[in-house]
Amino acid sequence: MKYLVMSIVLLSFILSNNSNAQPKLEIVGGDTYNWNKVKPNESPLNAKIQLKNVGTDTLVITNVKPGCGCTTAPLDKSRLGPNEAGTLDIKLNISNRPGAVTKSISITSNDPKKPNSTLFLKAEVQVDIEVSPQYFTFNDMRVGQEAVSKVKIINHSKENVTFSDFSNTPENISFNLSKTFVLKPNEEIEITERAKPDKKGYFSSTLKMKTSHPDFKELVISGYGPVAESPIFNNNEKSK
Repeated sequence: MKYLVMSIVLLSFILSNNSNAQPKLEIVGGDTYNWNKVKPNESPLNAKIQLKNVGTDTLVITNVKPGCGCTTAPLDKSRLGPNEAGTLDIKLNISNRPGAVTKSISITSNDPKKPNSTLFLKAEVQVDIEVSPQYFTFNDMRVGQEAVSKVKIINHSKENVTFSDFSNTPENISFNLSKTFVLKPNEEIEITERAKPDKKGYFSSTLKMKTSHPDFKELVISGYGPVAESPIFNNNEKSK
């Protein structure tokens, strides 16, 4: 009888423990990963983040979804026993636009208390040579009429930067650049593009130049804009 009672108590204890067993997801290092200051030539940014089961039952990670196409995050293991961890191999592609970058990865699991978790990715993109805006933008181009667009080149580096060997396509566009120029630290220059499209459709242009900065051996600035018929041309057509 004594052994029967002990067996019942032991069985009850085991069943009680099993009923309380739960998986629990922990993002090792916290829910935010920050690369801090980075440069465009470091793209893609890489990180390995561990997802650990700190619970007492099997954790099943059912979905890992980056918030944008610039991020990939394959997981090497989706079923994790207690104290086991899987690794996210993260790659984040960044542009040459300066400023703060914040992206996210959604993680879904069978954690009963927190089935949906989010990992935030952050970085501060530092660009030594900035083009602002990034493109020559033409919003109201007309056939046979001159259109003008402007951008600024800014030297954020700590050294003088020389710009030279200018070339452009198409050849019938012009810029206010005729010779080599130098930008001192924190100095900027405004560049003006003048274009006179000869046909209706979509206009595109390219300005290329060489620089003395090791990260920007060639700087390319594009230009875009829709081209409509000239009002003069339309009036002539209507009068016929």
